[in-house]
Amino acid sequence: MESFSLTDIKKKNLTDVYHYIYRSSGSSKQAIAASLNISLPTVTQHLTTLLNAGLIEPCGQLTSTVGRRATAYRAVGTARISIGIEILSRHVYISALNLYGKKEVKEKYRLAFTPDENYMSTLKDLVVNFLNAHEYTEKQILGIGLGIQGLASRDGSQVIYGEILNCTGLTIDMFSRYFSVPCRFVHDAECASNSELWENPEITDAIYLSLGYHLGGAIIIDGKLQSGLTGKTGTFEHMTLIPDGLTCYCGKKGCAECYCSGYALLDEGMELEDFFAKKANGDSRCMEKWEEYLRHLSMLIHNLHMVIESTVILGGHITPYLSDSDIERIRTMVFDASTFQDPASYIIPGRCRSDAVSIGAALPFIKEFLDGFSERPL
Repeated sequence: MESFSLTDIKKKNLTDVYHYIYRSSGSSKQAIAASLNISLPTVTQHLTTLLNAGLIEPCGQLTSTVGRRATAYRAVGTARISIGIEILSRHVYISALNLYGKKEVKEKYRLAFTPDENYMSTLKDLVVNFLNAHEYTEKQILGIGLGIQGLASRDGSQVIYGEILNCTGLTIDMFSRYFSVPCRFVHDAECASNSELWENPEITDAIYLSLGYHLGGAIIIDGKLQSGLTGKTGTFEHMTLIPDGLTCYCGKKGCAECYCSGYALLDEGMELEDFFAKKANGDSRCMEKWEEYLRHLSMLIHNLHMVIESTVILGGHITPYLSDSDIERIRTMVFDASTFQDPASYIIPGRCRSDAVSIGAALPFIKEFLDGFSERPL
């Protein structure tokens, strides 16, 4: 029979009180005690601890027709901050998330990527300046996630496949040595999936496609990302879509990356914003490339859905440009290609439509804080 010490019970009660307030903003001491079946003196003690730690705060008084009005409490979202960084070839995005996973601030910096000490030192300076500019203290920071276009080791300490940025073997210690908080690399597609799961927690099983400048993806089962034996599950970008087709950055021919990534739409030096602005103005070449892109994307979705019959979520930088008619066009093409002629309503746009990578790089630290609350010093 499992036994619990008095310390264990106190930790559990403190955690339960915090989680209750976190989920039910504006709760009174009496409501907390009744809901958690904890005595009022115990709740009072834990409220004092959380108030002193700056994790909760009074938020007014509840209405009452009899006696003194009860004080209501809420969690302080900015009591802890998680930092997420999206690393791209020419610039970086840095986002700060509060404990509810909401973006507090975001900055974009121009910084050409190189896999070396100089780059990491410069990135460190940008992060320090970002923290100082927004007056975040070291105590507030839960961790720093670096979303990168490459596969990362399970512990986030190393890039194990980084052909896009030529950074295979890059280690996090070049960056983390400057900070006293946890730092880790996260595959950008995993970041985007993290963001979607946070915004759409009812998801159980899904295929996630990250439609950015590069293509990425993830498989979600029982609400959790699947990594596979060596962390390569969900690398749909390297499935052969067109045999003997265009050459991919991986060296193979015909990969889905060559046809379903943002770069499949762009001319040299063009940004996605430029392409969609030209398309909106009726540029015939852009219209043709977009139609071709949708055809290839529909083919990829059809193939994936034949393997795993689940919801298909379209996320990433391109998603905000997908109109309702584009989604219906994709559904129609997938339906037409399907052997079983099932309605393709399972294809849906993602909810996290901007900054999904930088947000998703930061979210794991928030989840770890909440899940491991009882073991953390306040």
